[in-house]
Amino acid sequence: MKLRPFLFIIPLLSLSALPASAATEGTLSGQVGVQVIISEGCTVGNNTSSGTANEWGSINFGTYADLSNIINGTVLGSNGTDTVTVTCTSGLSPTLTLNGGGNQANQLRSMVSGSTTIPYRLYSDSSYSKEIPVNGSIALAADGTAQSIPLYGRILPGDQKSSAPTAGTYTDTVTATLSW
Repeated sequence: MKLRPFLFIIPLLSLSALPASAATEGTLSGQVGVQVIISEGCTVGNNTSSGTANEWGSINFGTYADLSNIINGTVLGSNGTDTVTVTCTSGLSPTLTLNGGGNQANQLRSMVSGSTTIPYRLYSDSSYSKEIPVNGSIALAADGTAQSIPLYGRILPGDQKSSAPTAGTYTDTVTATLSW
């Protein structure tokens, strides 16, 4: 006698075929970590940047017919009216170092137009008694509040080769380095 295999068919039910009352509702909770790291450092306010350069302000001495008198100026921020500010976190010892500019000669910074130069000096006080030498620095406070950068310029008649230089627009760029 030969046995024949039996074929069993088992009906499968799909989940969609289950009644709605058989589906389960639930919730799943998890956590999301939130963090901020505040590091020590300094920031400069009232500045701009273009390309790879940060522009921290300018000193515009104005327009004069000659250099026979003392001419004073003060640094203004990028908006042209307010001072540049520095804010440093507490506990730091920040300094602002100023190089000799692009036209330094004989330990004096100079503005240039063509081949003519106009030497000038920088100071850290409005009474012009604390000169900032080439590559000299000024100490800044570090208490978490914004402070104005104390930077003043002065053109002295005694520094000039001529009290009546060639007419023109004289310029220089001093690199200021804030370190802490």
